[in-house]
Amino acid sequence: MTEIASYLEAVKERYGLSSDYALAEKLGIAQPEANLMRRGLKVPKPEVCITIAKLLDKNPVELLLVAQKDKAPAAAKEYWNLALTAVDVMLHVPKTPRYLPKKVEAIGRELRQLESQTLVYEGAAANAEAVRLMETAERSVDAIMERWNIWKKGEALYPSYLLANQAAVRRNVTIRRLLILTKDQMQRASLVADAIAVMDDQHRAGIKIYYAFREELDRSPMFQRLEEDYRKQGAAQDINAALFDGEILIFSQTYGQVPLGMVGKPTPITMISKLQITWKPDLIRDLDPAPLFDMTRYVFEYQGAKAFKAQLARFKKAVA
Repeated sequence: MTEIASYLEAVKERYGLSSDYALAEKLGIAQPEANLMRRGLKVPKPEVCITIAKLLDKNPVELLLVAQKDKAPAAAKEYWNLALTAVDVMLHVPKTPRYLPKKVEAIGRELRQLESQTLVYEGAAANAEAVRLMETAERSVDAIMERWNIWKKGEALYPSYLLANQAAVRRNVTIRRLLILTKDQMQRASLVADAIAVMDDQHRAGIKIYYAFREELDRSPMFQRLEEDYRKQGAAQDINAALFDGEILIFSQTYGQVPLGMVGKPTPITMISKLQITWKPDLIRDLDPAPLFDMTRYVFEYQGAKAFKAQLARFKKAVA
């Protein structure tokens, strides 16, 4: 039975109509058509939906969407439910407090992007959306981080995103994260200490943390292809990306430094200033970071500071 049939019953009740003939006359259609619609065997045409809406003092958009939902295959009905909810919110959102119309406007922008299977967030919203995605993960997260220092204490991903990672691990989500370190970074004792601190934090949170040295990874044709594919999609020079449950991917498009704090000297922090989220199957296939974790020649699981320093010494000797 169609949902639109309940609206026809409401029309009959409101106007005291006792027969399908009277209903048909009220709607301006033939009696057999009214009978089929009332029994849920036919979906009304748009002009009839508008007539029903006027008779019930409802917004015609509601009736048009309900009719589309009734016609849709079972797999698509939930999307029409989403559209109905969105329209209902937009029609009834109050003008104050100002946060509410702004929030609805943001939701509308997201809905318009959904058809392209891609969402783009900028500024603080980019970092917040990464947290929301981690909160929805059910099975696995595979991530690569070239701009890994945004995990440092006092930087953009600390502690909110780290806490979301920790909570995901407690839900039995398997998280693997690969930090890509460069020769220039590893020449500076302060950055070596930062890398160890970041990896220790991740390790304590239950994340399977890995590391690789950029100059060694560059020898791998697979990594070269992956890097090229990310560049084609507008990824930032330093790739930061994560694949959630093998079905939705995020990656940074740009970074920016912003001053944090107004008293005294502001502290500059690095933020993801533009983030892309996609669930296009071809992009998931091409940009999946999972194969990197099998490259045991170049990629190492973090087993503590001592083992890391031994690998670092080997690397420095190799590139000297």
